Amino acid sequence: MKRYYFTITYLPKNCDVSLLAGRCIGILHGFMSSREISNIGVCFPKWNEQTIGNEVAFVSTNKKQLTNLLQQSYFEMMAHDKLFGLSKILEVPTEQNEVMFVRNQSVAKAFVGEKQRRLKRAKKRAEARGEVYNPEYEFEAKDIGHFHSIPVSSKTNGQSYVLHIQKIEKAEPIKNQFNNYGLATNQTFQGTVPSLNTFFNS
Repeated sequence: MKRYYFTITYLPKNCDVSLLAGRCIGILHGFMSSREISNIGVCFPKWNEQTIGNEVAFVSTNKKQLTNLLQQSYFEMMAHDKLFGLSKILEVPTEQNEVMFVRNQSVAKAFVGEKQRRLKRAKKRAEARGEVYNPEYEFEAKDIGHFHSIPVSSKTNGQSYVLHIQKIEKAEPIKNQFNNYGLATNQTFQGTVPSLNTFFNS
């Protein structure tokens, strides 16, 4: 199965890489939603513990769709203003590690505000059952693991939200199927992408 990709490099030094990644993913989201496709995946070749890195790549088996995505006016405008460096569409090199970039919606539940809302609901339910509420046993902290957060705005409904993304190493490609943000999910979308970091960092 041949796969293709192109990369976007954020050129300004000390830029907000999460914000720019969110803008790029927002463009992808509109592109995939309007065409009802699910075969373009997002990769962060420079991902590490501290940052998602100053580069995002889009990967697909469909070269024509990648060409159309690359020609989106936002990308062309940012390249014209020398804020983005756009690569050509290239074939994915062999001997790449496979990874999943997973949108993990359960991460939000670990944050304080969400925990407090859940504790209130649990207390109310316990009292309705006539039980004494003991929060010690509620919502044990789960080891979520490392993640990065990317803010995204939806053009379709005008809402802003945060994507919590985790990187999972995989031995081989599973499926070429992603959600509308080009990401895998914990259950439904199990698409993998080449890590591309061995290629770029060699």
